[in-house]
Amino acid sequence: METQALLVVKEITNGLRVAETKEEIIKWLTIIRALFIPDNLKSYHSPILHGYECTMLSSISQVVTSQFAKRIYEQLIAKFSLEFITEVTTDVFNSLMIPIFLEGPLRDSFIVLFNTITDSEKKTFGFYKCVSVLEKFISQNILAQLLKNESTSYGQTYSQIVDIDAEILLGYLSSFSEKVANKLQHENSDKFLPQNYIPTLGLAIIDTLHWAHDLVATGQDVSLLFVSSLVGKLCLTGFADVLLDTIVPLLSIRVRADYIWCRVCERVFAGVPDRNLEAVVVPLLKKLSWFGLVDKFLGDCVVHNTGVQMLICTKLLLYRSFPKPKQLLQNIIGYLTTFHTRRHLFVELVFRLLTVWGDKSSMKHISAEQHLYITRALVVCIGALKEQEKNTLRSDLLQNLMHGVQAHLESSDPNTRTLGMTVAKLLTQTVDSSGPQLEYDLDLNNPAVKDLLSYRELPEDPGPTLDEESLMSQTGEISKENEQLLPESNEKQKAEEINDDSELDSDDDLEPYDMSNDKKVMSTAPPKYVRECMEGLICSSDNPDKTELCLQHAESLIRQKTTDLEEIAVEFAKILLHLENTHNFDKFLLNRFSALVALTVHCPQKVSEYLSSQFYERNYNTRQRMDILEVLANAAQELSQPEKQSHEKKPSPVIASNSGPSGWKEVVQKRIESNTRRFAHGRTKPEPVATLNKFTQVAGQFFYPLMAKADKAQAYLDLLGSDSILLFRLLYTLAIILHSAINLPCAKQMGQALLEFTWPLRFHSDSSVRQAVLIATISVLLAVPAHFLMTDLQADMTETTAWLEGVIDHDPDTECQKWATQALLLLREQIRKEFENSSN
Repeated sequence: METQALLVVKEITNGLRVAETKEEIIKWLTIIRALFIPDNLKSYHSPILHGYECTMLSSISQVVTSQFAKRIYEQLIAKFSLEFITEVTTDVFNSLMIPIFLEGPLRDSFIVLFNTITDSEKKTFGFYKCVSVLEKFISQNILAQLLKNESTSYGQTYSQIVDIDAEILLGYLSSFSEKVANKLQHENSDKFLPQNYIPTLGLAIIDTLHWAHDLVATGQDVSLLFVSSLVGKLCLTGFADVLLDTIVPLLSIRVRADYIWCRVCERVFAGVPDRNLEAVVVPLLKKLSWFGLVDKFLGDCVVHNTGVQMLICTKLLLYRSFPKPKQLLQNIIGYLTTFHTRRHLFVELVFRLLTVWGDKSSMKHISAEQHLYITRALVVCIGALKEQEKNTLRSDLLQNLMHGVQAHLESSDPNTRTLGMTVAKLLTQTVDSSGPQLEYDLDLNNPAVKDLLSYRELPEDPGPTLDEESLMSQTGEISKENEQLLPESNEKQKAEEINDDSELDSDDDLEPYDMSNDKKVMSTAPPKYVRECMEGLICSSDNPDKTELCLQHAESLIRQKTTDLEEIAVEFAKILLHLENTHNFDKFLLNRFSALVALTVHCPQKVSEYLSSQFYERNYNTRQRMDILEVLANAAQELSQPEKQSHEKKPSPVIASNSGPSGWKEVVQKRIESNTRRFAHGRTKPEPVATLNKFTQVAGQFFYPLMAKADKAQAYLDLLGSDSILLFRLLYTLAIILHSAINLPCAKQMGQALLEFTWPLRFHSDSSVRQAVLIATISVLLAVPAHFLMTDLQADMTETTAWLEGVIDHDPDTECQKWATQALLLLREQIRKEFENSSN
């Protein structure tokens, strides 16, 4: 049979090649159309096909269509010329030639047209004719017919051998917009643009799925491998959002009411090749409005498909993170909890998330964004636990939780500690609501806490989205379930309105008095002297009102610079440092902190020496040690700044004068000034008065004592061990003190000492300590003169450059990478300026 078909094809191609008259061309076009379109074959009689029986003609047509169509299409396109169109006329071309391309073997037609356009070196008349034919090809009906043809043939060949032409067609359909646009450039057709082509192809996919649904409903088999591969290819090439925005709303309507549609969607989305699986599943999980729809689109594929299971249960939850992941996480975890066959995967996932969340090594080697993402996923899992699982898994969950909470509370990052406290509180309340609860000073108004709490419960079915409702109204496919739900929702709304009306009679809507500006009436007078203030703070338990007044006026009394302040400064600092907020005063921390800073500023030598020595002493908690560092840092900044001088002009006494000359002289002088042009003005403001930097004499006393005992581990203080939060704050304070000493003679030695102090801490396991080391390095680069860095510290700067480049490339914490980038840019800028200065 192939021999006869080959003879027919040779005769057709040779006849087309030599045909010149209109009659000959029409004859060959008619023969080709009869072979390509079987409906025309029975009624057509030709000398070439004479002598063949009907069954043999049908077989020849199938062979020609399947094996030799490309050769015929190429010969037809070779005839595209101005002379050819002139000879056969446009009407004949449209009535005979166009149907051959649009109704014949569509796969070969599309491939030949596409190759002709993309491989053409010159834009000839035939090139533009191919573009016009391809414009007609890119329509919903023809693309749908192409996909239907592939769905009937692709499954038969693909399971045995790879269909090369089908793979080529997949590549052409997915890259059509880019390649055609690259060739046509400014002459590109609107139909070929991605925003038009992809929705058209999406609607063609919907038509194909409708056709497959009807076949399955009648008990016939159909293969959707080609459609599934096409969806995967389009998503992989970056068209996932455009494609899924077109097909997901249409499919969501149908899967809610028809189980066969669920099977069809599962074959399409879960049957994509493994290399395209992530590109399809991730945007699909983001687009679906409810986790119940995930079950209808993916079915139980997560159980029997290891690729899907690895992606959903491991990669998307433990290795990747997404901005605003609420819907994604709820869809994933809700999908795993929807049916009992997937419940064991959910239980395994809870323990894996809890283990990774509480692992110290994991917390140190992943970014803060990734850890927050894992925490959110864990909160969703906590809310999805059933009562039976809470009872059976309670002890294991609480045991794993305790290790994780301890690791979070030991962190120096306040956000990490907040995450630990929130998860611990949620899990204990959920698993063991009747037992003892973990109580933390947790601010429920904190945005981070509010965000985590919003992930706690899985949402109910929101019903059809606005897009789905508009599509349903257009197609008239409103399901009975939704019709039954509408009266219920209306009744609920009416009941709520009745309840609202009943509440109108209450006095809750009365506007309360504005008491925000009311001042608290004190029974005692505020202190007038520093010693009186000290006495009031010492006797805090006897008279709380007096203690509050003393604390409020402490800063102002200290800044009055009384003569005896030096004598009592250390004692006053001791009282303030040990003062506790036993009576819950407003602005207690702020007032105490301001008083300590003022005391350190006005008596820097004694108070800084006392505070630095107390930082390493016993009987202080972490909060008090951090207060010491914050006070020293703020006092150093204030001492390094010049005093603010008031330049306000005092009003001069007006002397009444009745003399006429002074009056007319002023009038004349004003007229002269108004008509005088001045090209330059003298100094309008007085020159700033040079003042002594108060920080010069005490910079070393602020700086060096803080580094004296940092490497000595004590039972109550281990900076290099468990007290990394204090080490982070210490490095940050040293960086601030060094920056306050900028332009001072001692800045060189202080900068070199800080570099040596931070050098062993560059690779600390705590990311916050590494950030503080980078901040300290930036402070050194800013405070130390550039020529000193390039001469005495040249070797250190070379090693610092290599270290900063390593942090940018390999550090898992994104904040460390940002600080390292800034430090490296600053270092290179300092080197550039130094070279420019030396060359000049």
